Amino acid sequence: MNHHFSPITKTISASLVARLLVIALVSIPAIAIHTSSSPIVSAQDQPDRIQGRVSNGTQGGVLPPDLEVLLMSIDLSTNQIIEQETTTVDEDGIFLFDNLISGLGLSYRVVVNADNYTPSVDMANVENWQNLRVNIYDDTQSLDGITLSSYVLMVPTIDARTRQVGILTVINVNNVGDRIWIPNLDDPNLTGLDLLRFNLPDGFSDLSIESELPAGSILEIDTGFAMTNPIPPGEAAILLSYIIPYTGDGFDFDLKLPYGADEVRMLLPDEGGEISAEGLGSAASIVVAESVFNSVEGKNFAADEVVEARFSGLPQPTLLQSLSEFFEGRTYVIVIIWVVGIALLGILGYALYSSRKGADLSSDDDDEVASRVDVLAEIAALDDEFEANNIDEDEYNDQRDELKRIAMELGNNDSSREPDPAQDKQQLEEMYRRIVPIRDFEESEK
Repeated sequence: MNHHFSPITKTISASLVARLLVIALVSIPAIAIHTSSSPIVSAQDQPDRIQGRVSNGTQGGVLPPDLEVLLMSIDLSTNQIIEQETTTVDEDGIFLFDNLISGLGLSYRVVVNADNYTPSVDMANVENWQNLRVNIYDDTQSLDGITLSSYVLMVPTIDARTRQVGILTVINVNNVGDRIWIPNLDDPNLTGLDLLRFNLPDGFSDLSIESELPAGSILEIDTGFAMTNPIPPGEAAILLSYIIPYTGDGFDFDLKLPYGADEVRMLLPDEGGEISAEGLGSAASIVVAESVFNSVEGKNFAADEVVEARFSGLPQPTLLQSLSEFFEGRTYVIVIIWVVGIALLGILGYALYSSRKGADLSSDDDDEVASRVDVLAEIAALDDEFEANNIDEDEYNDQRDELKRIAMELGNNDSSREPDPAQDKQQLEEMYRRIVPIRDFEESEK
């Protein structure tokens, strides 16, 4: 099963698959990625017949009646696959294809149609075409026979500028039973716990998966992914690549092992940080694809055990990288808008406060002037009453002195200067002289 690698994974290295194979060869010698050491049959030596036998590998299992075997031809130049012939096995499971047509760029594939599981064999990797052996199995829906012979997690690249880590993982799944695991997808009560599942670090993205398992589906979930691929007895490799972000100087990964694991290994580039986890030993340096990595590993993990790994001391962006990211991300536009906006609000608020304060002061001054004018007008009216003999002289003097005192107090309310009785009296007399002619003018108009 294949998924395309994500764009960032492509930028990691053009030899991504080669690195995965190196990891497999360094850490788990038993892994097989369908690269056989058997000689490949050339077109000139290609036999003209294929004979083989299908067996049921489950103890006590039998072959289904009328079991079919298909012969497919493959045009290697165009990768075109064509069904050439179909035959039925006899009671011993033996089948035969004869009168094969040989030619350059032409190969064959034998497929057993066992309904729930269709094993196939590419004849280009088979030396003896007269003794082909193919196994089928009875199925089971129990995951009890599934374990991991190895789980290898590798960090081949770290992007300090964006604080992202590219991760490659090789998982060797081992079915130690003699039945093929196949989930019942028709069960309405089916959950992720009933599927082959793996968790990934928080925030993972761009997940890409390749597998040696028979065809199935990948279900991506928040905590990782689950697989519906059948798992026949024996080992099969699953290859993963994905990206995770990190904050600060590292990230945590609680690796859950619902099926247990014979071996868990984690690798980080030398001088790229540190890995620590209970159950994993101290770091040791190894060389993978001409690069130095620090490797920690542990063995014999029980089912449902959790490896709490901590990746710390990861590279940090430089000042120039941080500034570049700041401006490229246009975050600076938002910051500038906020700064300018706050400044404008401050200026506007100060202007409103100043204008309101000025208006209040002006209003107070006007009220004070108006009050003093009123008092002086009363003094002038009192003088008229006295001249017309309408008021007693003592009463006149008392009222006039009181009005003068009030007018002078209104003048003294200006706290910006020291009180000056002589100056206040002079101002009072000047205002009085201005008011009297106005009153005389008003009287003449009447």
